[in-house]
Amino acid sequence: MTQINTRAAHTAAVARMSSLSAAIDTLNGQIANGKRILAPSDDAVASTRAATLRRASVAADATQRGIDAAARRLTATDTALDGITNIVQRARDLALQGSNGTLAAADRAILASEVGELLEQFTGLAESRGSDGERLFGGAAADRPAYAADANGIVRWQGAGRAPALEVGGAVVMSGIEGPDAFGTTDSAAGTKDLFAALTALQVALAEPDKLVREAAMADTLVQMDAQVDRLATTRAVAGARLARLDTETDRIARSGLATKTDLVRLESLDMPAAIAELQHLVTVLKATQGSFVITTNLSLWDQLR
Repeated sequence: MTQINTRAAHTAAVARMSSLSAAIDTLNGQIANGKRILAPSDDAVASTRAATLRRASVAADATQRGIDAAARRLTATDTALDGITNIVQRARDLALQGSNGTLAAADRAILASEVGELLEQFTGLAESRGSDGERLFGGAAADRPAYAADANGIVRWQGAGRAPALEVGGAVVMSGIEGPDAFGTTDSAAGTKDLFAALTALQVALAEPDKLVREAAMADTLVQMDAQVDRLATTRAVAGARLARLDTETDRIARSGLATKTDLVRLESLDMPAAIAELQHLVTVLKATQGSFVITTNLSLWDQLR
């Protein structure tokens, strides 16, 4: 019976020392990494929650990258539209000057020359590219020129579809402005002209020698320029509203990200002073257990020798 009890005590002591050693190893790992959870088995519930938070953080980061790209595109679009607005306003001023019936043909020719320069500047801005190298006003077909002249020399939109959309906070935000929305379309039946046609018509009207024809053309050109000014103002307001929506979502993601990081720290962080104190306690207990085990083993051996 004594031998059986001795064997049981020996087995229990070994198991106790193994358990203490494992606990010490775990604490050493936690202290070295500064984290309470190193494996799911350390805390299954907290580990599952931490994994969920990390997935949410990764998804939020991906959304933010999309928002940043859309914001860069819209900002570049607004910059281009600002330059185009200045061109149109200058063209309207020239149209007003050219409507003066006392203006000499040579003076009108100078105005027409400036309108030609404005048209050239506008053509360049209509082909503006974003930071990704894609054209801002080409819609979904941003890898090719947004505008090109057809066989009759009429400049037409070459884009297609809409710029990429981004789902933000349950709403869809378009990341760009298409050329026809910004610069209009030419429709002879409706009597509308896009900005290319309007500037070209102004240039032609200023060079028209017939007074009556010129006056009628200049009056129509002023109407077209006013329509272009209004359209550009509306387009810039749309771009601004989209940027504001993206800014709002960026703020929300930042706040949510901070909360997520706080929750992760709370779940995984290690109370270092408490962990070190616990480690010291376990080491002390292990040493005492080992000392007791040695003494017990020696006494059992002496009993057997007697």
